[in-house]
Amino acid sequence: MSRRSARFSALPTALALVLVLALAFQAAAAQERPPASRDTLAMVFVTATRVAIATAAPTSAVTVLRGDALRAQGITRVLDALRLVPGASVVASGPVGSLTSLFLRGGNSDYVRVLVDGVAVNDAGGAFDFASLSTDNIDRIEIVRGPTSVLYGSDAVTGVVQIFTNDGRGPLRAHALAGGGSHGSFRGEFGLSGGAPAAGFTIDGARESTDGILPFNNSFVNDVLSASARATPDPRTAVRLAARWSSATYHYPTDYTGAVVDHNAEQTDHRFIVSADASRRLSDRAELRVALASNECLPRSNDGPDTPADSVGFYGFYSRATRTRHSANANLDLRYARGVFTLGADVARDRERSSSLSLSQYGPDAGGFEASRHNTGAYVQAIGDATGRVSYALGGRLDRNSAFGTFETVRASVAYVLSAAARVRASAGSGFKAPSFFENFSTGFVTGNPALRPERSRSAELGVDALLAGGALTLKATGYLQQFRDVIDYAGTAPFPGAPNYFNVAGAQANGVELEAEYHGFDRLTLGASYAWTDTRTTQAGFDSTTGANYVVGQKLIRRPPHALTFSAVRAIGAAGSVQLVALYTGKRDDRDFADYPATPVTLPAYTRVDLSGVVPFPASIARGTALLVRVDNLLDARYDEIARFPAPGRTVFVGVRVGK
Repeated sequence: MSRRSARFSALPTALALVLVLALAFQAAAAQERPPASRDTLAMVFVTATRVAIATAAPTSAVTVLRGDALRAQGITRVLDALRLVPGASVVASGPVGSLTSLFLRGGNSDYVRVLVDGVAVNDAGGAFDFASLSTDNIDRIEIVRGPTSVLYGSDAVTGVVQIFTNDGRGPLRAHALAGGGSHGSFRGEFGLSGGAPAAGFTIDGARESTDGILPFNNSFVNDVLSASARATPDPRTAVRLAARWSSATYHYPTDYTGAVVDHNAEQTDHRFIVSADASRRLSDRAELRVALASNECLPRSNDGPDTPADSVGFYGFYSRATRTRHSANANLDLRYARGVFTLGADVARDRERSSSLSLSQYGPDAGGFEASRHNTGAYVQAIGDATGRVSYALGGRLDRNSAFGTFETVRASVAYVLSAAARVRASAGSGFKAPSFFENFSTGFVTGNPALRPERSRSAELGVDALLAGGALTLKATGYLQQFRDVIDYAGTAPFPGAPNYFNVAGAQANGVELEAEYHGFDRLTLGASYAWTDTRTTQAGFDSTTGANYVVGQKLIRRPPHALTFSAVRAIGAAGSVQLVALYTGKRDDRDFADYPATPVTLPAYTRVDLSGVVPFPASIARGTALLVRVDNLLDARYDEIARFPAPGRTVFVGVRVGK
């Protein structure tokens, strides 16, 4: 048997392992015999279905990160929160503020739809930089693993990350935070919130800055303002408005090889998003929901000559872009005996205006384009509990895009309650990702291809969840198979004169197993652990067949570790204090060294990063509602690269004081 055949034959074995675990969990849970009336596995979430449901048998793999818990750990950036999610690989190109990508379940970094209060913040084509997305004013983050294009259209190939901001409930209160630490870092925040059942509001502002870890030109500043308002004019109607503005400026001295050589390169991003949601209960069984969303992003890149004598080779580059997305969505939810049937439709218009100027000894070279495309999607979904023990979700979607025509996606999932404390779930579905505007329309050194098709995926998964030890121990196991087709690849040399540089030529697979455990049987101590095995392989080659290419048949996809492990321990102290220890192990992974041409394959070594944080409330007699915050990232000062030749930060310390909240 060939090595490749052996790999494929091992994949059903992985899913079989999950099934064996299901039977073992069921047997153990049956022996525990928790009270039948206790809904021990019930969860409420929105992203996986677009409908808020509570069920003992969710059919999707969902992780919910609470904003209060993240702030208690001193986590201020969403990227650090996502490192805690099984199957999520967060890859930053070095210091704080540098380009940061998310690889979920081994898929490409543009295979995850990212939403903030329902507003899609991805660029057209799926790319999103997590470097400046902060946790300010966040109520929770929901991460759905698996294809969800049926509900969200393009980009939701391997999952969705949705951020929900606070609603404003309870008496009027203010909160503030100020502190600093390593590398000249500073963070300040101030906010107000409050409301009654009929109305509420929040407003929050924050600034984060650092001098960086490199010798020069490495500062980062991130400003965020967010606000929301909600109202329920009558018992049948609800309205919510939310807005978020951010401005991030990152100075980087590194070139494409990681060498620290540039004294004035900088990247600035301004983003403004607005959402408006309204729901109206038409009857006891019918509800109409309408959502409007707008996302405007203005990225700027400046890298002029370092000195008047800098005029050899490529010595200057400037780029400007304005990217906008306006969308509207309407859902009609029809409730029946034990479920909800949804009819939905959405429209979206993406537009980009881009220009660039490259300066070299060969003369200036200008590029740019202005393009737009619109998309109309219609979808149906049925979710419910068939018998009280069987839950299901069935959906289909049809998209019509002005650039590539029509596209269909489907998804079906089911979960079965084995006992009061154990369930199994299974699902299968498809997804797609539209080409980026650059891949479609770029000019200059690179020529886009307007005839590109969407990248496509098919996937299946099997999972089991169980409670043991009288409900103190939660165990989850999920196995999945994924295939990616029509993957767009770049040809450095066009196949023929005048040809574009991008074509749908590559293919890959990503399969794996995710294991999760949480134990809270100790007094005031909670332990958690997760393990993810991810096997990625190229199944269809791209243009470049050399070993340094990104798509070589049989080789792993870069920057996706086959093995990743997390461990956490949280100890409550007093009424509002806590200490948290988190260890993250990332195994060896393939990468490319672009210092040479063609790029050469490299293997990045495994590393373990340990983070320690604590919240220590001041005595009420000194300062009621005030707490000292301490966080140490990379406590053991591990040295590692998430991208070859771009070192990650070493040990960093932050100390601050928080008042309120």
